[in-house]
Amino acid sequence: MAELNEHQIELISAYIRQHGVAQDELHDDLLDHVCTSIEHKMDGGQAFEQAFADTIKLFGPGGLKQVQQQTFELLTEMNETMKKVAFVFGLTSAFLLLAGTIFKLMHWPGASIMVVLGGGILSLLYLPTLLIHKLKESPRGDALQHISGFVGLGLTAVGVTFKIMHWPGAGFLLIGGMTTLGLFYVPIYFFRQYKQSSNKPVTLSAALVAMTCLILVFALTNMRTSSEMNRGLALISEELANANDRYMEIDALYERAGSSEMVSALRKNASATVALLDAYKHHLIAYTEGVSIEEAKTIRASALNQRFSYDVPTHILFRGEGEHAEFHIDRVVEAVEAFEAEVLGAYEPGLQATMGELLPFDTEKNYTIEGKQVDWAAYHFYKIPLIGVISELTNLQVNVRNAEMQALLHIISQPAAADPPSGS
Repeated sequence: MAELNEHQIELISAYIRQHGVAQDELHDDLLDHVCTSIEHKMDGGQAFEQAFADTIKLFGPGGLKQVQQQTFELLTEMNETMKKVAFVFGLTSAFLLLAGTIFKLMHWPGASIMVVLGGGILSLLYLPTLLIHKLKESPRGDALQHISGFVGLGLTAVGVTFKIMHWPGAGFLLIGGMTTLGLFYVPIYFFRQYKQSSNKPVTLSAALVAMTCLILVFALTNMRTSSEMNRGLALISEELANANDRYMEIDALYERAGSSEMVSALRKNASATVALLDAYKHHLIAYTEGVSIEEAKTIRASALNQRFSYDVPTHILFRGEGEHAEFHIDRVVEAVEAFEAEVLGAYEPGLQATMGELLPFDTEKNYTIEGKQVDWAAYHFYKIPLIGVISELTNLQVNVRNAEMQALLHIISQPAAADPPSGS
């Protein structure tokens, strides 16, 4: 197969440039195409000059200049299409993020879906489309600046989405995005501006202000305070769970209290109430975390990835639809009230009113939130993060066990229980 020498390739390259092809990428593509065609014709027996002339004729009356013009028109059309696509992506992501943020602030359903979709479109569609467009229309020397800028923005956008959704890795993504912006994009951008600026002190001061703002934002995203708060909340929940576990070993008290119908009913009701609250906790953890019930039973509060999510717990407790129907919050209220009545029955009529005031089951009490009256269930569970709901349910279990123990001690203290008749 015939091969062109360096001199012949240089002649072809010079001819292409002399006839109006100025774009480097188009010049390289045409050079490769022309050289291949000439070599093919030379294999057929033609001389270089004749093969070159025949190849040039293939480009039509307008020659290479017409090819460049058609290429520019095609690229312009493609750029316009890309701009329209990028505009649609940008507008859609902005609308979804804005609407999702408003829905989040108002605690309306659908907020999480809109935030995730908006962040996904921004990071995976809008920014890459805009980057491709920038790389095509900018000099090659600006590639690093554009790539670092869009990578930094992309990581930051994903990190913000993860932060809003309380997903793990948000801090790492935010730090990675801002580090990329701080170490690459901002220095490169302001270095170019500084070189081209006629007022270099102003440009330098603007660069320093930008870097200072970036450092401040970076400091605000430091996860230490958030981590300490998370650990504190998890510790409270786990200590409540430990306290509840300690109340499980009260068999000795039941042996002292005897086997009367009242004692049996108290034990049955207390165990059923605690078991019901356990079922609620496991169900809420399973559906909020996306794990099985068996896995939910073993997850510690400190290991909850969705500890600050309130959408799923609120939906389950206050809507109770479909598979969640048996986990409506009203069932908890009914169980607690039934247990309270059972406990009060262990006391003499003269003590029941006093004990009713002392027991920590204020399910009939109303509360004020931002000027609005809400009932006990809404105050303790509506729009409350998962870790708060789990802690409150565990606290109810502790209160149930505490009330059970107090009632048992009262029964034991009565003469009939303290000195039961022989043979009983």
